[in-house]
Amino acid sequence: MANQTEHGEEFLQEPIHAISIIIPCKNEENAIEMTIRNIQEAMDQTDIDYEIIAVDDGSTDRTRILALEAKARVLVHQINLGYGNAIMDGIRVSRFPTIAIMDADGTYPANLLPMLIRNLSCYDMVVGQRTWTPDNTSLLGRFFRRALYYTILLLSGIKCPDFNSGFRVFHKYNLLDYRAILCPTFSFTTTLTVLFLQTHHSVFFTPIDYAKRVGRSKVNYFKDAFRTFAFVFAITSVFRPYRINLLLMILGVIFNALIILASHQFTIGGGMQVGLHLLVSIPLLITSFSIDSFINSRIYHKEISKFSETKL
Repeated sequence: MANQTEHGEEFLQEPIHAISIIIPCKNEENAIEMTIRNIQEAMDQTDIDYEIIAVDDGSTDRTRILALEAKARVLVHQINLGYGNAIMDGIRVSRFPTIAIMDADGTYPANLLPMLIRNLSCYDMVVGQRTWTPDNTSLLGRFFRRALYYTILLLSGIKCPDFNSGFRVFHKYNLLDYRAILCPTFSFTTTLTVLFLQTHHSVFFTPIDYAKRVGRSKVNYFKDAFRTFAFVFAITSVFRPYRINLLLMILGVIFNALIILASHQFTIGGGMQVGLHLLVSIPLLITSFSIDSFINSRIYHKEISKFSETKL
């Protein structure tokens, strides 16, 4: 039945009838069972058919056993393949075309999942926008989130209240073709948000409470931040290449102009001047070629994957 207002008018959008809920997890034995039970309690109050898929990403504790006992479907990675790969593999084995993702550490309110699903009837993706407090975030975390925000704003012009929330629902057909350029590790959600906004999909952010996690965080801010910036840079290069080229050109002009000014101020010789110009220009050229190679390799990987799936 189509959606209707209280006065009987019909919308073309159909309500969501079924959803696959994916929980990527690694060593979450202290929270996985509670997370699954909370999801079940929330979803059992709706008329939506659902499945819960726990993707055990190389756990060394009892995570997978407890997930099975809680009646989740469990996909096991014998070695750690990363947060993004865990989600994408969960999507690969999912039964339904609509996907929800949620962390296993008790930080997200499962009782709000039905609300996110209802909103998805009118959007391509609905994201739980976290409310930050001193109890659920650190000074280092705030710094990296702010740095990420301004980096993405500079590279793509996109403003977003929460790029990397791990609590969201979406239609899987909107991202399957883009696996090759989505970050396979911690920053999967960040690159997914950037991808949807870059490709003009509709994304709705709804505020949610964000609790202190159960157990120890597995985020390595410095390593994960570097990988995040690299993938955001790459995605922006695919969909907004003129911004990257313009940025590199502006940097080249500024640095070379500074060298010329410095050479007049400090009487730098011609040979030294040429060396400085090369020292500035070569890294920018290497960056440009690296981006192009990354994009081409990812596109090639995507085409090979599609060919292999066809053959299988």
